[in-house]
Amino acid sequence: MIMVQSTFQLDAKHKKAVIDLMKKMTQMCREERGCLSYEYYEGLTDSCQIILLQEWENADCLQEHYQTDHMADFLDNLSKFLESPVATRSYASRESVTPNTPATDALLKPEQTIH
Repeated sequence: MIMVQSTFQLDAKHKKAVIDLMKKMTQMCREERGCLSYEYYEGLTDSCQIILLQEWENADCLQEHYQTDHMADFLDNLSKFLESPVATRSYASRESVTPNTPATDALLKPEQTIH
């Protein structure tokens, strides 16, 4: 399983527009092959900081997600509403490494598209 955490710092005056984009994105992503979970969370101390947590079956499913039209549209629209670039980190769960497979760095670090 691949887990992705993205942090968005929103421009306060455009927060409603971004939240609407994120709601649409959530609906589309949850229908994608291999999407286990996809949800945004608002910060308690900074309501303009939004965290996206995603879980994907594997790195191939995540890469397919990065190549979708709705992802490209989302990123194009999102950029004008942010105070800073999106910070993204990906993690591979050890669950995705089978007992007979050596746990090498190559297995635990899927190729990632940076956005």
